[in-house]
Amino acid sequence: MGQDRRADAVLFGFDFQVNSAIVLMLENIRDLQTLRLEGNNEDIDIELCNGKHILAQAKAVVNSSQDFTNVRSNLKKALQTLAEGSNKVETEKTVYITNSPNPLNEDALKSNIFWGHAHREYNTLPDSSKSIITNYLHEIEQHFDVENLTIQVLPFETDNESERYKAVMQVINDFIGDIQISTPGLGKQLHRIWKDEVLTNGSKKDAEIKLSKKSLIWPLIVIATDISYIDQGFRDRFDSSLYEEVAHKYKELIDSCCEKMEFFTKILYDYNAYKGSGSEKDKCLDFIDECWKNYDSEFEGRILDEEVKEALAKVIMYTVIKRRYEIRRIKQGVAL
Repeated sequence: MGQDRRADAVLFGFDFQVNSAIVLMLENIRDLQTLRLEGNNEDIDIELCNGKHILAQAKAVVNSSQDFTNVRSNLKKALQTLAEGSNKVETEKTVYITNSPNPLNEDALKSNIFWGHAHREYNTLPDSSKSIITNYLHEIEQHFDVENLTIQVLPFETDNESERYKAVMQVINDFIGDIQISTPGLGKQLHRIWKDEVLTNGSKKDAEIKLSKKSLIWPLIVIATDISYIDQGFRDRFDSSLYEEVAHKYKELIDSCCEKMEFFTKILYDYNAYKGSGSEKDKCLDFIDECWKNYDSEFEGRILDEEVKEALAKVIMYTVIKRRYEIRRIKQGVAL
């Protein structure tokens, strides 16, 4: 029974680590270049566009609202590891992220400063909290710039998933709101996809395999350009059985790799340069009919007959053009 509880606690801790990575990723998405779970330097290693890193230690307590017995030992271990990591790479910020509302196990009055989803930089902490941290740092041999340290409390508890992930979902939904994408159920879809991607990345032995911003944001582009958004009028241009095959191939092609971002960008660049006559709708359809062959190279290595290839190219072009404002908002929102 004890072993089962320990196993559960380890899995709970890893779930917290994955979700913490998602939160830190979104909080730093504009400056983020890569994300790695279980990297060479830290639990969570975010490399920024300026070449510096945000290093984070994630420590979870199963009954975080009641159990404060190990929070100080968790803090001490986290500071040790953060000190080691920050001496390996140039670091912009170090983060100790936990689900304990009282991460330094001080009296109830002090713990109120960590209410909810809290971010407290070292220099904003009460003197008593600073003393706890500096006393631990005196025992650490490596230099550690405490001014760059943030203690972040991410509420995360219970077996009820909607409650456990409530704060994480709030961060995801705030991000979706910022980029103004209104797809029903988008937050839950992204949470599921990102959990899987971050977890898979962290399980790879080679810590040099990192998630790029492009690969993290590509699923959002895929959802925003879902083929189901195509209107019936355009579908009616194709035989129904052909369209079914194209819909299947579309998903297969678009899900395959984030290099399709360049494909989408090329379509939009060419469309903007295209001198069409008549209405916007006429321009769109004329561009698709005249230019679909320009994208033949995107289908290299795929066994497709000409009819399917033509229909697939046209469907992709139409979808991208119709959803171009969503694509632009996503790319601008994440500085991609």
